[in-house]
Amino acid sequence: MTALVLENLATLPAQAQSLRVLLARWARTLNRLVSARAARHVPEWRIQEVKSQIKRYRRSCSPR
Repeated sequence: MTALVLENLATLPAQAQSLRVLLARWARTLNRLVSARAARHVPEWRIQEVKSQIKRYRRSCSPR
């Protein structure tokens, strides 16, 4: 019985490493999916348009 427990304890670091690798892959995949969705949600041309509108507004509101 002790031999079985010790044998299983020896595999814990390898299992923990495998779990960390799996979680890191899952996190990267989730990050890619969210980034891709955000990129599709707001096109680059729209972001640039809004930035130019903000600049135009700031210029018109700035004290002269």
